[in-house]
Amino acid sequence: MKSPKIGSAAAGLLVLSMLAAGCGSETGSGGGSQEAANGGTAGAGSEAKPVTLEIFQYSPEMADAMHQLAEEYQKQHPHVKVNVTINQDNYYPLLKTKINAGEIPDIFMTGAYNDNKTYQDYAYDLTKEPFMANIADSAKTGTTLDGKVLGYPLILQSYSFIYNKKLFADAGITALPKTYSELEAAAKKLKDKGITPFTNGYKEWWVLEQTLTPILASTGGDYAAAFGEINAGKKKPSDLKELANLFPLIDLTLKYTSGKPLETDFNTSVSEFAQGKAAILHQGSWAEDAIRKITPGIDIGFLPHPVGEDGSKAGLMVDSNIVYRIHKDSKNLPEVLKFFEWLTTSDYGKNFVPKVVKQISTIKDAPFPDAQLAKETSEYLKNGKTYPWVKGYFPDGYEQQAGQILQQYVGGIADAAKTVSQLDTTWAKLAKAAQ
Repeated sequence: MKSPKIGSAAAGLLVLSMLAAGCGSETGSGGGSQEAANGGTAGAGSEAKPVTLEIFQYSPEMADAMHQLAEEYQKQHPHVKVNVTINQDNYYPLLKTKINAGEIPDIFMTGAYNDNKTYQDYAYDLTKEPFMANIADSAKTGTTLDGKVLGYPLILQSYSFIYNKKLFADAGITALPKTYSELEAAAKKLKDKGITPFTNGYKEWWVLEQTLTPILASTGGDYAAAFGEINAGKKKPSDLKELANLFPLIDLTLKYTSGKPLETDFNTSVSEFAQGKAAILHQGSWAEDAIRKITPGIDIGFLPHPVGEDGSKAGLMVDSNIVYRIHKDSKNLPEVLKFFEWLTTSDYGKNFVPKVVKQISTIKDAPFPDAQLAKETSEYLKNGKTYPWVKGYFPDGYEQQAGQILQQYVGGIADAAKTVSQLDTTWAKLAKAAQ
């Protein structure tokens, strides 16, 4: 089956539907989950059997929020303990180890799109769960395979270059750069004012992967068909002429930076940006909370992501790609479904993503976050150009391996030609293994 296709129009409908709904209020689920109704453990109380739910995920920026969520749920459901384990660097290999060992967590995080096929044998079908009616239909596009909703889309996220508006103004930059030439001109103006243009957190492989995906997204057209041909071995990633635009962009960020990019992680790069030590950071909406914990009043925005010398193709990456999968054979399945019903329909649950995580929720009647990057995302969806996260069409494992290959380029271990060759051969190997 072809991977499902989502474009900026679908993402726009998602946000606009939530904006139109206004602030959330308690709605109730219209009935409990199917499994809970069929003999599941009764509600919270001292007589209920103690249960421990295991959540395994990446997204370290959500650590504090997830632990707060676990504490709140346990407060309202004293018989349930929620253990949250977060791993970023080696997440997918660890998840596969757990699956192969028969130690699948009750709830685990993945991406959308092709991950539906990868994890379909382990994911519970949420299609008929009443609480899923509270999730925007367009958010469920990326979690649907063969008509079945195999995951819970948690957040609508966006990413590009984040910029410091004050530092741009101080440097006399009056128009946002949309091409590489314009981006370099802006970097020169910043440097001339004694401002470091870029902080590059390339110790995180996923930052480089998220530098690659806008380039690939700029190909436009029918992504499912285009990437389907590559997955079928009929073409290579390098057959997409846009791939060549990746290396000038990375080179530009390295030319106008300070420090050691391969030793700079998420926290360090965010700290440098928040303190005004650098004007531009390649990150997403998820980084705003961490930035504001350091500098609460900072004025920030998204650059339309340059992808070459055609400014009309510069845009923002927007998608719902943070997905929770429920282990279909979990011994705690009734309680897991109650947890998601609560997350979707309770006052706390509807406020969790916009108020605690401070990002855009996929729940229809959730409030909109009071976050600058979320508001800018809404503006891009209404008035600008946006792209889906095309990594959803990558073969399983390519996301991390592509990022690690690009780390070798950044470190000078491989030149552009060798890097392209490795990107091609790695894709072919993983696509063949998935067949």
